[in-house]
Amino acid sequence: MNYFPSFTLVAFIGLLFVGCNMERRVNGSKEAVEKVKSMQIKRVTTQQVVTIVDDWGQRIVKQAQANLENSLAKSPSDAAAFCQLQKLPQIDSLEKLYTAEINLLGTKDLKNPALSAKEQEILDAYVYNAENKLSQIPNIQKLGDSALVYNAPVSLQSSICHKCFGEDATHLAVWRVKFKRSEVIRKVNAKSLQKIK
Repeated sequence: MNYFPSFTLVAFIGLLFVGCNMERRVNGSKEAVEKVKSMQIKRVTTQQVVTIVDDWGQRIVKQAQANLENSLAKSPSDAAAFCQLQKLPQIDSLEKLYTAEINLLGTKDLKNPALSAKEQEILDAYVYNAENKLSQIPNIQKLGDSALVYNAPVSLQSSICHKCFGEDATHLAVWRVKFKRSEVIRKVNAKSLQKIK
């Protein structure tokens, strides 16, 4: 009897099973599924993008503000670094999760060259409202076709205003969250788009 073909077949199947790393294959397939979903063709209206940015902006600001207030309370000696949003890993995580840029602005940022003219105008409006003790509300600004900026003022009762902007007469603090439109569209789930009409 010739056992060689049977032995070769069994050995080949055994090597095939040993060679397959199931854990890596499963993790790789999850990543592949996520990548395919992100590349899915989606019809997204401008209003849907604005609604998504509003939702994400509110979430980011809520988490970032809580994180900054807690950090300022626990370690007041590091306030200067915290107010620059340094030493705050949760804010870095939020930036990566949402592919956004998070900043905390004050009156001194009116002359910040990194801000567009439109953003400086918005910040100037916040300063005017703060000086005249008018109510402040969040807003979203479209910067060309490629970016949107979510701005949200910090309540004057917050420790952020006093510890980070105490030297400023208005104590104005404004969260700035900048999103790339293409990243918002790429990251949004197609099913959630159906809910937003």
